[in-house]
Amino acid sequence: MDSFSESYAEARAKFLAAARDAGARIHSYGRDDVVGLAGEPLLCDVAVLGAERGERAAIAITGTHGVEGYAGSAVLHHWLTNRGRIKDDIQIVLVHAINPWAFSHKTRTTENNVDLNRNFIRDNIGYERQNPGYDSLAPFFDFDPTDARRALDAYRGYKAHLDRNGWHLENEMLEGQCNRPDGLFYAGKEPEWSNLLFRRIVTEHLGAARTIGFVDWHTGVGSFGEIVYLMFDEPGSAEHAAASRWWNRELQEKSAFKSGSTPKYRGLLCQSIRQELPDARIAGAVVEFGTADDYAIFRGDCLDRWVRFEGREATDAAQFREAYKDIMNPPDPSWRRMVLDEGPAIMDKLIAGVAGW
Repeated sequence: MDSFSESYAEARAKFLAAARDAGARIHSYGRDDVVGLAGEPLLCDVAVLGAERGERAAIAITGTHGVEGYAGSAVLHHWLTNRGRIKDDIQIVLVHAINPWAFSHKTRTTENNVDLNRNFIRDNIGYERQNPGYDSLAPFFDFDPTDARRALDAYRGYKAHLDRNGWHLENEMLEGQCNRPDGLFYAGKEPEWSNLLFRRIVTEHLGAARTIGFVDWHTGVGSFGEIVYLMFDEPGSAEHAAASRWWNRELQEKSAFKSGSTPKYRGLLCQSIRQELPDARIAGAVVEFGTADDYAIFRGDCLDRWVRFEGREATDAAQFREAYKDIMNPPDPSWRRMVLDEGPAIMDKLIAGVAGW
């Protein structure tokens, strides 16, 4: 379990040490406008192995949703310390803590409460998009989730509303919204620091690649112990077929979402790879390690938002921040063993898939 960390600083130190031991070329991108929870400097670190400017490349990203990065960081550390031989004709790019402020502060969103995985919008019109589905559900998130009974009542009301009006509304909510800066899934009004940085990383490190595979590590979607692969290329396309083949997902699986289908997310980080490199063929997945039941995730999301706003001065805010971290990164040894067993294997299949595509 040594690959797991309890703070951003610890995770960063482990990643850098493992990357150096692996002989990786390290590039660090720092922030000078904000600091971490303990006052530490905040940096996104990129480790590059294999070819310098390969035509084939695999990229793995951690920390898009800040606090979810603890699992992805553990996967990268474990993979680096137990890796096999890396072929010289493939480039491997490991992005650690693309959203370092949220990683350190144990929250999902940036310092501006922007959900980074809704922020990669190409046109300014996208930042003005209305989301009636979110607006219809927003009242259920406006409560003090530190009151256990109130939290359960809110969830029951939320669930009853969706049972009556359709679970498609939850999918619409999850797509992102632009008019409630203190709400969940807020896409923001302009590109965030991490958005601009990731585009820079893609062009600087993958600019020569013509075949690219990616995995963006997340937690929270799926049941405890479940691994969910979210692929956003059109089913039947060469890209969707390639990623499905790499991870043996060719058979149609039951959706991890109550509506029965994957939300039509807007502004995803992974989509920006193709935006920046339109001439490359690109395939991959957002990989989610399921952590808890629906009620725990609902309360966790509400807790995260409340601590950022109404509860930020509460005497027990730090304890609730840790509680949210544990919902998204369970300390349960069986869950952590699963992450460390399955995560590196997913990495290996990604690299092998890109090499053979």
